[in-house]
Amino acid sequence: MSAGAPDTPLPLPPAGPPALLVLLAGPAGSGKTTLCERLVREVPGIERVVTATTRPPRAGEVDGRDYHFLDDARFDQLVAEGAFLEWARVHGADRRYGTLRRVIDEKLAAHIDLCMNVDVQGVASIRAAAANDPVLARRLVTVFIMPPSLEELRARLIKRGKDSAAEIERRMETARREMMHWADYDFCVRTRSMDEDFATLQSIIAAERNRVRRLHE
Repeated sequence: MSAGAPDTPLPLPPAGPPALLVLLAGPAGSGKTTLCERLVREVPGIERVVTATTRPPRAGEVDGRDYHFLDDARFDQLVAEGAFLEWARVHGADRRYGTLRRVIDEKLAAHIDLCMNVDVQGVASIRAAAANDPVLARRLVTVFIMPPSLEELRARLIKRGKDSAAEIERRMETARREMMHWADYDFCVRTRSMDEDFATLQSIIAAERNRVRRLHE
């Protein structure tokens, strides 16, 4: 460069990493809920996604903190408006749960990382929405939590002591279907100890925060 020539500005990345939406999926008993709760509890700057539901609040639950509690008419209106990234009926046809797009957008815009555990269908719905939303697509990280074996998964479900034998068999059949989709995810964590799984998940998040394609906004 000749003397006196102006310096060319370097195309540097932004000073801070973009906020992430981390989706954890896996069969019941895989540990995804525990991992999500631990991330929120122990990692600064990560919050749980507050989802919407049509079920009534339980004792001690607060609207906007535990869930966004909606009546059926309001839920139907939001479905018609396309306000949900994903929603589903749970426990038969009497209860619905969903993820509001505005909740995700507001938190990510405020540079707050988000974590949620969601079923395989929910991840597919959010991924489909991200296909038409470049900003959401750059924030999305999907992680499948894979049990070491079906036998180990069955043992975990039995040990929990929450479900009848018939319910455990239903969950095992669902698990077989869900585990077929592991290759659709950004990462697959085959579970070991809870501490090892948590460390792996933290490493994934640290790496994804610095992935180059996420820094172009």
